Amino acid sequence: QGRKPDCANPVEANIEESEPTLLIKPEDTVLKEPGSSEKTLRTLLRPSDKVSNHYKTTSSEINAVVGAVPSLCYPIYGVPTIRSDIPAPRIRRISDRTNYGEEGNAYSLLHPTIFGQKGVFERDFFKTRSKKEIAEILCNIGVRLSDEEFENVWNLASKKHHRGEVSVETIRNVLDELQHADRIKCKTTM
Repeated sequence: QGRKPDCANPVEANIEESEPTLLIKPEDTVLKEPGSSEKTLRTLLRPSDKVSNHYKTTSSEINAVVGAVPSLCYPIYGVPTIRSDIPAPRIRRISDRTNYGEEGNAYSLLHPTIFGQKGVFERDFFKTRSKKEIAEILCNIGVRLSDEEFENVWNLASKKHHRGEVSVETIRNVLDELQHADRIKCKTTM
């Protein structure tokens, strides 16, 4: 009859109802037309019709200000907010799911950079380095500069940062600017 038997009370589970239940109750039938004896089923009301004054959609509850559903009660989807108000910890725990902005997106996972394939990541480019370290890196990658040229590049790169700090990325940018300036000079002299 649509009820599950109560397993805690086996006496009730074995009792069969003696009266048959009707699918259509007498109050569910109405006259087809006023004055006729023909009957038809009455139009059923939707449950929402009875409680339409008290009915709220979830979107209206979420957008409501007073008495709103707390944000913990509905699921969160999408990309988490990047926390720029707090610095990223040096050592992150596995349980720390906070996005500090240093993580890549799906594109960077599918198409890693040439540097990433070699084990050199973005944070390595922006790390502050000494003059000796930068000179070593440039020498190892095959960039040959005289001492005078290197001093010029170092001075230009240190002026880019308010504290005079230099990273591999600032050196790359200065070298690109100088190379671009040389190209422009060559085109204007021709």
